[in-house]
Amino acid sequence: MRRLTTRSVVVIAVSLAVVGGSVAYAASVTSNLLGRAYGYKAAVQYTAKAEKGTNTNVSAVKRPAAKNKRIFIISAGQSSISSEIPAEGAAAAAKAIGWNVTILDGKLDPSIYGSLVSQAVAEGANGIVLDAVDCSTAEQPLRKAKAMGIKTVAIYAFDCNDPVGGDGGPSLISTCVNFDNLACDNLGAFTESYARDQANYIIANSKDKAKVLVLQDPEFTVLKYTALGFDDQIAHSGGSQVVATLDFTASDLGPKLTQMIQAELLKYPQINWIKSPYTYATIDGLEQAIANQPGKYKVMGGEGFQPELQLVQKGVVTAVNIIDSTWVGWAAIDSLNSAFTNKPTYPSGIGWIIADAHHNVPADASYVPSIPFMSEFEKAWGK
Repeated sequence: MRRLTTRSVVVIAVSLAVVGGSVAYAASVTSNLLGRAYGYKAAVQYTAKAEKGTNTNVSAVKRPAAKNKRIFIISAGQSSISSEIPAEGAAAAAKAIGWNVTILDGKLDPSIYGSLVSQAVAEGANGIVLDAVDCSTAEQPLRKAKAMGIKTVAIYAFDCNDPVGGDGGPSLISTCVNFDNLACDNLGAFTESYARDQANYIIANSKDKAKVLVLQDPEFTVLKYTALGFDDQIAHSGGSQVVATLDFTASDLGPKLTQMIQAELLKYPQINWIKSPYTYATIDGLEQAIANQPGKYKVMGGEGFQPELQLVQKGVVTAVNIIDSTWVGWAAIDSLNSAFTNKPTYPSGIGWIIADAHHNVPADASYVPSIPFMSEFEKAWGK
């Protein structure tokens, strides 16, 4: 079992402000770009589909591997399972495709991300993978990397020109993971859609009577997008409601977050559902906050790593929406290969799958996709 840390953050998710318990977003961000239907009937249909899983096979298009590449992976923090897994996945894929690879550990300290990009450049990187490292946290070094022709790809991170996570700068990231053939500037819509299915599960399970406390960590762009999608889907359900949104940061994880949640539950006694933004908020704050009231609250967990799936087995967490972060790491290397060879990116097949007490939780609480994505990538690369 992987080690835990109170500073761990998700890597599966607009400047925002809390207004009357819901989330208000910058007007420049367009919601529901993928045209998701709203309401209880639609939620039931989407949930049934998500319980079957939306993953598909990796594109079989032949795309031979670029030769003699030196790759650096900048991980937001290897002490976090949410950064470690995609970073290790990308490293494994880089080795499988035949490249030299080094992981640099950001230690969950955004102040050093730029220096790690500079280190990669100085050590002769041909390509850089940004794992939960937004462009805005390393803009100047990424400008230099782009000027030198170094290719870059992001995992759970967004470019400097992104309307939510950007800082108004230029596009500095070369390419992105191919999610269902969406353009890189529409990845926010894919991220929103993931959270919409979390909302749809809650709407369907509650028969559209959910009163939700949303836990939100606004430090990371990916979480701002998931908040946008979730909040919008609930707001248009016709019956369910986000009663309150509780903002916290990774530094609050532990007893402080537990106390913050308990205060919100006392303030809003009508709450019957709680949404966690990521696994470690679930296990290091939320779980403890509701421990003395078993069964009173239903919980939508985060990305569904093993510790959270164990809580599903125990009945503490009602459901999670699993996206395979190892697969995302492999897909990032596939996209980087396309950048090296001046080819388009190819569909990665990555989707998600809802897991609850009746669906998709294996006995060892460690979910493995049914699609053999690693061998499919290797076949496409001619390995």
